Amino acid sequence: MAVLTAAAPLEAQPDTDEGLPSLAAYTEGMEANPGYFPFYWDGRGGRLLLEIDRWDEPFLYLTSLATGVGSNALGLDRGNIQTAHVARFERVGPKVMFVLDNPRFRAETDPTETLERSVEESFLTSTVGGFTVVAEEDGRALVDATSFFLRDVVGVAARLQAANQGTYRLIADRSALYLPRTRAFPENTEVEASLTFESERPGGEIQRHAPDGRAMTLRQHHSLVMLPDDGYETRRFDPRIGVFGIGYYDFGKPFDDDYQTMLARRHRLVKADLSAEMSEPVEPVIYYLDPAVPEPYRTAFKVGGEWWNRVFEAAGFLDAFRVEDMPPDMDPMDARYHVIQWVHRTEAGSSIGPSFIDPRTGEIIKAAVRMDSYRSLANYNTFAGAAGVDGDWYAGAPPGVDGEEFVMMRRRQHSAHEIGHTLGLAHNFIAISDGHASVMDYPAPVVELRDGRLDLSGAYRAGPGAYDTLAIRYAYASPPPGQDEDAFLSQLLLEAQERGWRFITNPDAGADNSHPDATWWVNGNDVLDELERVGEVRRFMIDSFDERAIEPGEPMHKLRERFAPVYFHHRATYEAAIKSIGGMEYRYGVRGDPEPVTELVSADRVRRAMELLSDALSPEQLAIPEEVLRILAPRSFGWIGGGPSWSNRAGPAFDQIGAAATVASEIVGGILAPSRAARVVAFHARDPTLPSLEEVMAKLVDDAWARPVDGAGGALVRSVQDVIVDELLALAASAAATTESRAAAEWGLRRVQARAATVASFDPLGDARTASSSAHSTRLVGDIERYFQRPWSTDQGSEAPAGSGWARDRPVGP
Repeated sequence: MAVLTAAAPLEAQPDTDEGLPSLAAYTEGMEANPGYFPFYWDGRGGRLLLEIDRWDEPFLYLTSLATGVGSNALGLDRGNIQTAHVARFERVGPKVMFVLDNPRFRAETDPTETLERSVEESFLTSTVGGFTVVAEEDGRALVDATSFFLRDVVGVAARLQAANQGTYRLIADRSALYLPRTRAFPENTEVEASLTFESERPGGEIQRHAPDGRAMTLRQHHSLVMLPDDGYETRRFDPRIGVFGIGYYDFGKPFDDDYQTMLARRHRLVKADLSAEMSEPVEPVIYYLDPAVPEPYRTAFKVGGEWWNRVFEAAGFLDAFRVEDMPPDMDPMDARYHVIQWVHRTEAGSSIGPSFIDPRTGEIIKAAVRMDSYRSLANYNTFAGAAGVDGDWYAGAPPGVDGEEFVMMRRRQHSAHEIGHTLGLAHNFIAISDGHASVMDYPAPVVELRDGRLDLSGAYRAGPGAYDTLAIRYAYASPPPGQDEDAFLSQLLLEAQERGWRFITNPDAGADNSHPDATWWVNGNDVLDELERVGEVRRFMIDSFDERAIEPGEPMHKLRERFAPVYFHHRATYEAAIKSIGGMEYRYGVRGDPEPVTELVSADRVRRAMELLSDALSPEQLAIPEEVLRILAPRSFGWIGGGPSWSNRAGPAFDQIGAAATVASEIVGGILAPSRAARVVAFHARDPTLPSLEEVMAKLVDDAWARPVDGAGGALVRSVQDVIVDELLALAASAAATTESRAAAEWGLRRVQARAATVASFDPLGDARTASSSAHSTRLVGDIERYFQRPWSTDQGSEAPAGSGWARDRPVGP
């Protein structure tokens, strides 16, 4: 590993023809660091002098965030890599330009010099740096690159402003190069800078995470990396398999072809023996594990990572993938190494698996996995809320698993998932419906109810799935001798369809989408059966919950954190069931595939989903027992923020009506989302056996108003009715809704009005103890009348309590 060394004293050198001193004369007494782009450190002047002799020679320019803020909301994490660019240094007289080329626009098919020039001149390049030569010798130029490396290349100030965290500006006199991570090697030069940003009005997130929010200091990293050699072989991208791609325009293609071109992302992995069915690779793919990762996580991450070695065997490789301990002298920001870093935040957030990619070819240059430490607390909250803390179980120890094993089961899978992204694999959010066929899905813990007690022994799958094998074979396997690669890849895709292995990814698993099976955090191969099963488990967990969910001596307010994943245990599953309404299954197909690309969800399944979702709004499903409400204490004195927070509209008491309203808002709002309403109308027009939008609304309204509004569950019933009216009003007034959707919403409001009017007998002198239902119905009738009298806006509706995201093991963000 190269280190800074003092340049040997030299006799004075004559000036060059241009009157500039030689490099040797100019850098006398400075610390020299030879390497790909050599540099000199001027300790007295605090300058970094970069030596350049590779004129117009392209290289990779990679930028990263070396240190983080610690806020999940801002996403400015330790080890957060940015974009890989193809760059070059261009000399113009005394000036040197740092230019980013634009490989997104090319002329690869039948190229000619004039065609290539026409494409080059049609699109932009970016000159991101300019320098004046201060010394020169034998074609080598020396420039002062200090200010270039002290730029906010990550765009921290702009991101903070966009997040309403203040207007920050970079302060030059409090910024400097960070020498411990500024080094040069034969194939890469690494420069790191410590940057300080200042704001007179810092935002709350910054104040919460900085000693003084008016001045925040973090480090940004620059890597100048030699381009990989020409030995890498590209592979075609195909939308039917979840291998990430890179896209560019090839303007050499003929008019009957699409200019847009896609290549698969993958590592350079080549068999040492190309003729062998099984062979070791020329070079294995090695990921280095951050020494900060403690046990038992360390073993869990290694085990999860090593699952991929088994998968690579299906692609014909032996010992192709390894996870090893990071050597003490390794810099995790060094572009030569794939790393798994341990990242800390003040709340649970996403672990992430990004990579630097050669934008010309799709070759993965550097993987930089970030594993969130706080996520394990959320995982343990799920376990303890369901079963009780270790040694103090609700109904005896769950078979085959304790709290640590439950959490490590998830972290093994989690490690494999994020590493999978850096091997080139996208999410596959339909794999669980196909029998847990991939670690690239988001798995909910499988909590089963057996003989009156919970069983968590199979909470998370221990290993990869069949789809993972297929995807890795597509990305990395070589065709048998004599077979064309295109034919080989097409055969793999046909095999996937014949075996029923499906692929659906972002954004097609979102809540407003139409494919019930493509939903994150669900289990089972039938979402409607699963909703029934999960509802039974959830009810058992709610009724069993008590103070044994926390350790003796812990603050009682932590019970609220442990109760959140219990109460919302069914959230992902009802989201999946909602997609059956206006539901359409689909595939990323191409012409010639044997399977249809779209298929409407059947009328029987749609009506069954409507029945199950209506049941989920019943007071029996929404209620929280009094014994549980009594122990859900407010936050303790002196306790800092963090962890999930419930609605505080009834604060300091726990707001059980607000919790029910959150569930109702998500179910009713999901059913009546403008895009779903439009699909219900369109699909009913195509198939009259499917429910009309009016039938869907009638089911919601009639069931909600058929339930007693007095008695123990009356407040919950009224809360659901409030939500239904608000969502109908929102749909009726939505600019995103179709005309028929708005008409159906107004029809639904008239139906509510007719039902509520039978109860709305307002008597201000009546018995106040029994007036709740009358007052409630009177208000609803009045709200609807006012809507028809004047325009209604969504800000007039009741705000649903906060509660999305944290109650289940779900990343915040994409």
